[in-house]
Amino acid sequence: YKDQWRKKKLSRYGVDGILDPVMNSISRVILPLILALGLAASAAGAAESQGTFEVRIKDHREAIGDFSQLKLTVGELLISPKPGLKFWQSDWKGLAAAPEAIDLTKYIGKNSVRIFRGSLNTGAFDAIHLKLKEVSGLLKKAQRSTKIKNIVGPIKLPFEIRADIETMIVLDLVVLDMSDHPPRGYELGLNGYELYINGKLVDKVPRGP
Repeated sequence: YKDQWRKKKLSRYGVDGILDPVMNSISRVILPLILALGLAASAAGAAESQGTFEVRIKDHREAIGDFSQLKLTVGELLISPKPGLKFWQSDWKGLAAAPEAIDLTKYIGKNSVRIFRGSLNTGAFDAIHLKLKEVSGLLKKAQRSTKIKNIVGPIKLPFEIRADIETMIVLDLVVLDMSDHPPRGYELGLNGYELYINGKLVDKVPRGP
């Protein structure tokens, strides 16, 4: 009699009709658990998706010795994401650089000054652009001011921001005396750069000691 009743129940409701309540109960327990684990993994991934980025500047020894002061103010610091598969993100990314005036005569050779330090999302980058808002110089001779033409522009500089890794770029500026090519005078340009990963020099332009 019991077997006949079970067959009638299966024929009336079907196997799915019996299993549905069981599956619903399991779903109510498992789905929130999966969701919680997914959110935890996502949060952990987000916490590890940034690295430290620092930019410094210094002067390459050329005509800087003619000046008792050479002050510059950074207008913008821009970096360009490497297009790759994300070609739609190939525009420049602005960083909040230090706004105060910098006397470049104090940062010659191995001495440098920081203009940016912060956390950035991980990614590959292809170029950097230091935009100067103001450049002024005071010559040692006669202590008179002189015009300095700013020719600092964007440069190709491949680098990566990696999770929990410190990336540092030192931009090597150079002051040139072009007065032997009138009407040109003093010009401020970019001589090269140094790229450091966790304090270790990994790339340098121009090459050399």
